[in-house]
Amino acid sequence: MNKTLFALALATGGLIAVPAAFAQDSTPTAQHGWYVGADAGYAHITQGNYDNGAFAGGVKGGYRFAINPETSLGVEVGYQYLGRTKADGAYNGLPGTKSKLRGSTAGLDLRYNFQPNWYAEIRGGAFYAQAEGLTGGDNAQFRHFEKTSYYAGAGVGYNFNPQWSVGLNYNYYGASDKGLKMNPNVYTVSGEYRF
Repeated sequence: MNKTLFALALATGGLIAVPAAFAQDSTPTAQHGWYVGADAGYAHITQGNYDNGAFAGGVKGGYRFAINPETSLGVEVGYQYLGRTKADGAYNGLPGTKSKLRGSTAGLDLRYNFQPNWYAEIRGGAFYAQAEGLTGGDNAQFRHFEKTSYYAGAGVGYNFNPQWSVGLNYNYYGASDKGLKMNPNVYTVSGEYRF
């Protein structure tokens, strides 16, 4: 009987302690206001006559609304340079076969601070792609297009203080038209300043 009472008391004490152990600081950590950011990294294309990558980078700016003490929603615009990659196979090294992809973005960014200094975020929106490169297949042709498509991504980061943060990100940009497929997977390091 004593062992049962002891086990019941221990279990009750554990249930009371669990919420306190995982509780965050009650200070709101969601950002609210204007921000600017930049990122740099690597864009990789694995479609058609391309299976390699190049430098990628971009800038963005926007406004975040705090929607609860840990979560904010940002409305942002930006510009992304997604690199120039060499063609593979029979087209490798031929002049005029490098791809080029760049474009402007407009979208949303949902950020959740799971600890006072650490955050996770997802993003997505419209991507106005400006692309040129070789179409896929044996009879490849050099094409150029401009088309509105989409982008989506996720990231994690660290807030040094209320103004500065750094992050690691993954983004996917949809950019296909006229037989030319250039949908890069982009891995970047980002920095952000909040006003």
